Amino acid sequence: MTPRHKLLLVTALACAALVPLSAAPAHAAKGMEVAVQDDSVFVIQLPRPGYRAKGLKLATQMNVSWIRANVNWNYVTLKYKRSKKEPKKIVYNWTGYDALIDAAAKKGINVQLALTGPAPAWATGNHKIGPDRIKATPFKHFAQAAAEHFAGRVHRYSIWNEPNHRSWISPIKSQAKIYRGLYIAGYSAIKKADPDAQVLIGETSPFQIGRGSHINAQSPLKFLRGITCANASYGKAKSCGTLKTDGYAHHPYDFDHKPNYRYPGKDNVTLGVLGRLESALFKLKKAKLLTTPTGGTPSVYLTEYGYFGSGRRGLSRSKQGSYLVQAFKIAQKDPHVKQMLQYLFVYPGSRYAFFDTSIATRKATPTLAFKKLAAWAKTAAKAGQIAVATPKR
Repeated sequence: MTPRHKLLLVTALACAALVPLSAAPAHAAKGMEVAVQDDSVFVIQLPRPGYRAKGLKLATQMNVSWIRANVNWNYVTLKYKRSKKEPKKIVYNWTGYDALIDAAAKKGINVQLALTGPAPAWATGNHKIGPDRIKATPFKHFAQAAAEHFAGRVHRYSIWNEPNHRSWISPIKSQAKIYRGLYIAGYSAIKKADPDAQVLIGETSPFQIGRGSHINAQSPLKFLRGITCANASYGKAKSCGTLKTDGYAHHPYDFDHKPNYRYPGKDNVTLGVLGRLESALFKLKKAKLLTTPTGGTPSVYLTEYGYFGSGRRGLSRSKQGSYLVQAFKIAQKDPHVKQMLQYLFVYPGSRYAFFDTSIATRKATPTLAFKKLAAWAKTAAKAGQIAVATPKR
């Protein structure tokens, strides 16, 4: 389990066709969504009650129109999670998500949910809570329950979180096959319960971690070829059937370089080499391996991004803010990108400071990084370059 996975797990438990980049038009994309995620603040209200309201205040200052939250399958099953046999009836705990959705709606902000693990014991290959050989049928039941409960209030879901990382799906050699099964099951369940809801595929981490027999994460494009049954050229390797999706979600982190840095490795995808992913999606659409419901190329949703504000990789707040503004500008100018998300708002506390990508203090006071990003968003909103939330009156 990686440090980042520990942070995500703890916070959750406590809770139109595209063309290749080279052919892209030069004008900026209109209406890109500015999004944020901080489950500890928005779902479970850490460090204390009332922090959801503080987070939403920050969100409005930054022209946020979407909030992403991870729905931890293991957590919402409560007392049932250790059962080795799937219960016939489960009473799910949606409390924190319901509260977030209702509070955000008053601000005109949408909530998108990532249905993810760890999986409860009955849904894994080793019958232990975790990421081992997750079973598609139980996940379908979970996805259906979520979509039925949130129908009409949640309009976008994604399937799993960083499925190309072994902390979320294992073993590595079976990740693609397992995830394909989970995605197909989740997509069909959500569309049946709420036909108008969007379902995103991917939520991939940006690059390979480790080598040889010690790989902790496989590169996102290798993983993408695996789940779509594509060969190295993105043609059909075997008959698996076409996958449909409303968009591809990806986490283009690169903590050690400027946003436009060209990260090495043809199958790795950080923000500076986003064209690799866009080209792959175009080729998969052409090969009829991955398309939108209308037969187009999936748009890109950048559903986690950020820079460290403290620790070994920490930047000064000035540089952190400058890098974030540069990154959001790059995303906004790319007509294929529909959303860019800042991961973490509030400092997570000393216990979890090893993954501090926050842009506000523990008291929810804006830092210089926040102020720079909010100033950019204000200007972009006035220019019609980003989507704007419309509060209820």
